[in-house]
Amino acid sequence: MKKSFLSLILGLFVSISAFAQEEYFFPGETFDPAIPSPSQFLGYPIGDWHTRYDLIIKYFEKLDEISELAELKTIGYTHERRPKVILTISNPSNMGNLEKIRLNQLQLADPNQPKPDVSAMPSIIHQGYGVHGNEPSSAEAAMLTAYWLMASQSDLAKSLRAQAVVHIDPTLNPDGRDRHSHWANTNKGLPPVADPLDREHNETWPAGRTNHYWFDLNRDWLPLAHPESQVKVAWYHTWLPNVTTDFHEMDQIALIFSNLPNLMEAKTQ
Repeated sequence: MKKSFLSLILGLFVSISAFAQEEYFFPGETFDPAIPSPSQFLGYPIGDWHTRYDLIIKYFEKLDEISELAELKTIGYTHERRPKVILTISNPSNMGNLEKIRLNQLQLADPNQPKPDVSAMPSIIHQGYGVHGNEPSSAEAAMLTAYWLMASQSDLAKSLRAQAVVHIDPTLNPDGRDRHSHWANTNKGLPPVADPLDREHNETWPAGRTNHYWFDLNRDWLPLAHPESQVKVAWYHTWLPNVTTDFHEMDQIALIFSNLPNLMEAKTQ
C-alpha cells in the first residue's frame, strides 16, 4: 500500500512537472497526450541537464515509432561514429508522398524541366541546429521544436504540418556536443551557478566548439573536408529546401542578433 501511494505521488509529480514545463515554453497550447514531451521522455526538464546526443536520437526514434507524422533517417556518421540524423515532420498525407514531393521540388529548380503545380506543393523547410558543440541550447530547442510541430493542436501547427515538410537536424556537430555535455554535466552542482568563472562554464581545451579534429564546422561549408558537413550538404541537394535555418546560441553579453535600434533606445531611457 505504501509503495503504491509513493508511486502515485511520484507519477503525479512527474506529470505536474511536465505540464509546468510545457506551459513555460508553450503557454496556452494544447498537446496530443499520445506524443511524449522531451521532459517526459528524458525524465528531467529541458535545461536541467545538457542532453547527451544518444538521448536526443532516442527521443527522435520514439517520435518516429509512435506517430505517422514523423520519419527518422540516418544520413551518415561523424568521425567518432555518431549517427547524423534527419527527422522529417509533416501531416500524414505529405508523409505518404515524400518521394513525389521531393522529385517535384527538384523539378521546380531545374530550368530544363516543366514546372509542377506549385499551388499543390508544400514548402520544404530545413532546420539545422548546433554547428558549435558548446552552444548547447540549440539541440535542446530541436527537441522542443519537434515536439511542438508534432503534438501541438494549435491552428498554426496544423497549418504548418499541412503546408510544409520540415527536416530537423538536431546538431551538425555531435562529437563536439557530447564533449561539451560531458564537461558541463560532470562539473555542475546544486544549486546551479550562473557565474561565468565557475568551472562548469570553463571547459578545458579543446572544448566542445569544434569536431573530433578540432575543426570549426562553421568554416567547413565550402571545403567540405569533414563527414558532418559532407552529409549535410548532400542532404540539402537531395531536397533543395525553400527555407534553411542555422540555429546558434548567443553569448549573454554579445549583440550579434539583437535589434540594435531598440536596444540603444532602451539604454537611453
